[in-house]
Amino acid sequence: MDPKKLLGAVAVASLLMTGCAATASDSPESPSSPASHSMADGTEMSGAEHGEHQPEHQNAQGPSEAARMVCNGQVVQSVSDVLGLESELTPSSSWDKPMFTCTYDVDGKPLVFSVHDATNVAEGKKHFAELQKSTDNAEDIKGMLGLGMPSFSTGDGIVAFLRDGKTLLVDATALPVGLGPNGSKTQHDAAYALASAVLVCWVDHT
Repeated sequence: MDPKKLLGAVAVASLLMTGCAATASDSPESPSSPASHSMADGTEMSGAEHGEHQPEHQNAQGPSEAARMVCNGQVVQSVSDVLGLESELTPSSSWDKPMFTCTYDVDGKPLVFSVHDATNVAEGKKHFAELQKSTDNAEDIKGMLGLGMPSFSTGDGIVAFLRDGKTLLVDATALPVGLGPNGSKTQHDAAYALASAVLVCWVDHT
């Protein structure tokens, strides 16, 4: 990929980082206000009382907050910004433990975010390695573009990162060429910028 385009993708991701950080403290699901859980008898128990930091419990009940971020909040806005859309899209999602999938319909073409929501780091690393091995043309993202994490790209719109045992994959291969406000982004540019935006939100909320 052209180095100038890669640097452009990094610049876009940097701008998105600021936006995510700005909204994190305002989110009702931020760490400063633990989520509540409904008990069998209908009572509510706060996240702190119920062991909010036990990922196994969260995963048993559904996708983690980190996984759900790809389908709401700042990431929805990021999709519009990166793709140069005039309005925000309403994505659809599915949960097939441990996989959370969020799909944005972009003029009839799917932009897909998926999170392998492992609660065990070793399990997550194994999944990432197997995914990279089974993905055609997958190559490590090298240097600073790898953001210090295991990562790979196919060069045509699939980008994946592994953080804390969770695998994030963005698939923009179905989107048309000429993306973004000025029509200069490729599918790879868009996938990388969006993956970076999600990762920053993950860091910001941990």
